[in-house]
Parts: sequence; C-alpha cells; structure tokens
Amino acid sequence: MDAIDEDGLYEEISKLKMCLEEKCMIIDTLTFQVAEREKHNEKLKCEIVGLRKDLEKTKALNLIFARGSETLDEIIEV
Repeated sequence: MDAIDEDGLYEEISKLKMCLEEKCMIIDTLTFQVAEREKHNEKLKCEIVGLRKDLEKTKALNLIFARGSETLDEIIEV
C-alpha cells in the first residue's frame, strides 16, 4: 500500500508541477503583453503631444487668416 500512496503522491506532485509551469508561462506572456501595451501607449502619448502642437500652430494660422480676411473686407468696403 505504501507504494500505491507514493505513486499517487508522485503523480499529484507532477500534475502540480505542470500546473505551476503553465501558470508561470501565462504570467510571463501577460507581463510581456503589458510591457508591449505600455510601449504602445507611450508612442500614442507622444503622438498626441505632437498633434496638440500642430493644432496650436493651426489655430494661430487660422487667427492670422481671419484677421487678414477682416482687414481685406475693410479695404474692400472703403
């Protein structure tokens, strides 16, 4: 009977070891995916900053054009 119990324990230990290895692989995969997402998010943040700068430049140009248009309208009225 002791041999049967030892075999059963060995089998249970083997199953637990495999389960632990699978979980470790899952954790490694998820850690990698999180790191990739963080890199992607950082790129997107940089892109947002660039787009905001472009938007501010565009707003400034629109203001210049609007003032120019108003001046042109005044000239035409005279």
